[in-house]
Order: sequence, then structure tokens, then C-alpha cells
Amino acid sequence: MSRIFSFLIAVLLVLPALAGSDDDAVVPGAQYMLRNVATGSYLMKDGTITKNEAKASNWRVVTNDTIRYSDAEKLYIVYSDDAVMQLTNSGGGWKVAFTGKGNTTYVMPSTTTEKGFKFRYRFALDTRYLNVEVDAEGNEKLTAARTASSYNDWEFVPTTHPKAYRYRLMSMNRSGNNTKYTLAYLSHDVTGEEVWLSGWTAVPTASEGGACNADHLLMSTHYTMCKNSEVPSQTDPYDGFTFNLSRNKPVMVEPDYLGYGITKDREHPYCAPDIMAEESVDLLLTVHDLLRDMHAMDCSTGAYPTYGIGYSQGGAIILACQRYVENSPKLNEEQRKAIHWVRTCAGAGPYCSLATISQYYFQDRLSMPVAAPLLVMGMVAAYPDIFGDIRAEEYFSEAFNAAGIVDKVRSTDYTIDELNEAIQKACGNTMQGMLSEDAKNTNSDLSQHLLKALGRSDLTRDWSPKADIWFFHNTDDDVVPYLNTMAAYKRLKDHCQGECAVYTTGVGMSHLAAAIDFMARMILGNYK
Repeated sequence: MSRIFSFLIAVLLVLPALAGSDDDAVVPGAQYMLRNVATGSYLMKDGTITKNEAKASNWRVVTNDTIRYSDAEKLYIVYSDDAVMQLTNSGGGWKVAFTGKGNTTYVMPSTTTEKGFKFRYRFALDTRYLNVEVDAEGNEKLTAARTASSYNDWEFVPTTHPKAYRYRLMSMNRSGNNTKYTLAYLSHDVTGEEVWLSGWTAVPTASEGGACNADHLLMSTHYTMCKNSEVPSQTDPYDGFTFNLSRNKPVMVEPDYLGYGITKDREHPYCAPDIMAEESVDLLLTVHDLLRDMHAMDCSTGAYPTYGIGYSQGGAIILACQRYVENSPKLNEEQRKAIHWVRTCAGAGPYCSLATISQYYFQDRLSMPVAAPLLVMGMVAAYPDIFGDIRAEEYFSEAFNAAGIVDKVRSTDYTIDELNEAIQKACGNTMQGMLSEDAKNTNSDLSQHLLKALGRSDLTRDWSPKADIWFFHNTDDDVVPYLNTMAAYKRLKDHCQGECAVYTTGVGMSHLAAAIDFMARMILGNYK
């Protein structure tokens, strides 16, 4: 089950006192004010309290699954802007603090108030609660109380003055000096409309939850995934392995892509580089905000350069990210300076989708048959201005459509292997078996729309790269033709201001086996 749904269920099970019904349950990422039940005062992010609702800070919650004192109590983080609630004792006395360090406090149901809860923290055998203390003159202040009472009961109250947040945390997992986040962030869909997307980032720190001690960021765009449970925000991604073993210990950044994670109900614009690049770079800039807010790391000066790695679909997307950072008018110079893109390591990517599908037509029999429908469906989803009312199903044979393959892909419930098996069972693993008669005719209106879209997705057009580009590819690749890399290299090398090179890897290996070779090189830090 995904982390998001696990979190929602945990809130309902662990904090029943917060809700009279499921509709009242605290929602991850939603904004709330924190009101003391006994006094009616609101909690502020500077560690004070106020009676003025209009000035009350907005708060959000996120789970941390790494620590439990019992099955009945789960660790929560309550945070607002750059303030994370801390009720701590490091041996020098109890403190109530609100900083970006990322320390955490338990939330437990109240035993005295129906919809209330308490913030609880334990140091050795001493347990304390976030409390409002009222003196004889009626003055209020926050304290860490030993005794449970109504003065340390709080309520989540929907805010009357929501703020425009760029991101929201969905989970945080701290282990030693590493912190891994899944987060939702704002970007744009294929029509330019604002949309919340999801991604994953891992941060090395000097101490648990403390300042980041990385000297660079590593953006990693993942290979083709068809099942939603496989994408970074839903499971610890393969790049978590890279992060844990890397000699370089970077801040790692990995997007889910539109159509996955929290947008699994949307169509995925597969191999549409401009769209995917914008969404991926938006995550990178969002992580800059997260590092500033939570880990005292200022990326605005460009002191923390960015390297990019990606394999297969990810190889094309990471190259598109470099082009977007260097060329897109949607970024300003301050953002380009902050990102400071140094090098792209692109492995076996379809840099020219038109060349890829042309090779598929030529060879006919495919070792990964789902690649063809993914390309077609991706183009239709990405470029509505080209396709208009044309549906993806029009490109496929009756046998293909009768097997419901398009719906299976859209559902994001099936792995690549499962989809390959379904296609082979329905119509074999050939282009002839998969495509409709109209789609096989390259002169047809239907084909011309597809060819136009594929041409638009060519990554090598209209670009003089500034940063280094290192291509990696296996000459025996059975999924993405090697000619993709050589064509991209030949077109870019004479215009590249940095180093443009090709490294032949995984000779004699399949596309999948060569991916292991590529990632091994990245784990060893060869991108840097």
C-alpha cells in the first residue's frame, strides 16, 4: 500500500479523538490552526501564542514511520513554513522550540477531550506535554508540562486564512544522518494548468535532522515504470540504493512524473521532453526550498551544483532537464544560477522518439512490446494541440484494443512484464500485430499527426549545450536503438561548450542488464 494511503489510515486509527467522523480526519498537507482547548489560544511558529485567529500560524502534519513507542502511538511532525515543532530535552532541560532542524514530537489522543490531542515527548523516563501555562494575572506561555491536563489538549482547526505553499511533505524518514522525504509540489500539466505532483528526495545531514552537509545535488530521473507502486514517492526508489552507497553523498532528487504518484489518475506524457523537464526541474527548485527550510542550506548562490543522471526514459528526461535549465524562458537567471547545472550522464535514452519508433517499424519484432504503445499514448497525452479529438485507441489493432491494453496502461496497476505478456497474448510482439491498418500507413492523416508529435519531442533540436554531456549506451541494446545516442552525440558535440562524450557500456548485454552496469558506475560516483 502506498505511503500516502498508509498515512491516511494511520491518522484515522491512531488519532480517533481528532475526528467525529472520517470527514473530519486530519489530511496530510492540508492547512490547520492549532488551538488550545482550555484557553482558546492559537500556536504561533515563533513559539508564542495568540488570541488573534487572523494572525495564527498555519500548520501541516506528516508521519514518520521509523519510531514507535507502542503500536497505539505513531510519530508525527507538525510544521509551518520553516518552523518544525520541537519539544525536546538533550540533557540540559526541557525546551519548546520551533526551528527548521526537523526534530519530531509524538501526537497522542487526549483522554480528557473528545476531539483533542496532546503533543508528547519522552526523554529517558521523563514524559512531557506541550502545555499552555496561565499565571495569576492571566498571562499565557508555552511550557513542557509533566502532568497531563486540559491545558495540554490541542485541536486541529481548519484555517480561515490559507497560505500559498509551494510544497507539502507527505512522509519523512530519518535514519542516522540521513533524511528521506516524499513531497508534493506545484508544477504545470500539459495544458499549462497548475497541478500538484509528487517526488522523493534524500538529504545527508551532519547530525540527525540537522544541517545538510552535501556539497552538490544529484537529480535522477527514473527509467520507464508502468505500475504506480514502483515510482519514487510510493516506495524507496532504486536511487535510494545509489544514495546509501554513494561515495559522494549528494542531496538526491527524483520526480514521479505526471501520471504517477499523486497524479495516477492523469495520463502520462511519455517521452515528451519539454513537459517532463519542466515538471522535474520544478521539483529541483522545490527541494532548494526544502533544504533552506529544514536543513539550513542556501542554494540560491549556486554554491551547490547539480549533476543529472538517468537511464532509458530517464536518460532522455535528464538530458531534457539540462536543455530546460539552459534554454527555457520559464526560468530566470537567478534560478539558473541557483541550479548551477554542471553535467548530465544520460544512459540509453530515446533522445529522438521519431528515430526510435522508426526503428521499431523497421525491425517489427520488439523485445519490450509495451514500448510502442507507451510512445503512442504518450504523444497523444502530451500534445492535445496536435491530436485534437484523435484517441490513442485509433492507432491500435482490434486484437490489441479488445484485450484492453490501453486501459491497463492507464490504470498504472500493471508492471512492464505484465503488460508485455498481455500484449504478446493478444497480438504478438510485432508492430504489425499491434497497430491498426491506418497507423501502419505512414502517409495517412493518423500517422502524420503522430509523426509531427514525435518530431516535436526531438531533444537535439535548437540547442547549444553549455554543461558537460556524457552519453552511455550499449551497442547491443534490444529496446532503445544505439543510433539514438550516436545521432544525439553527432548533432550536439560541435555545439557543446562543455565536454560531450560517448561511453560504450554493457556490450553484449540487454537493455535491462546494461542498466545495472550504468547504475553501478553512478553508485561509484563516476557522474562526478
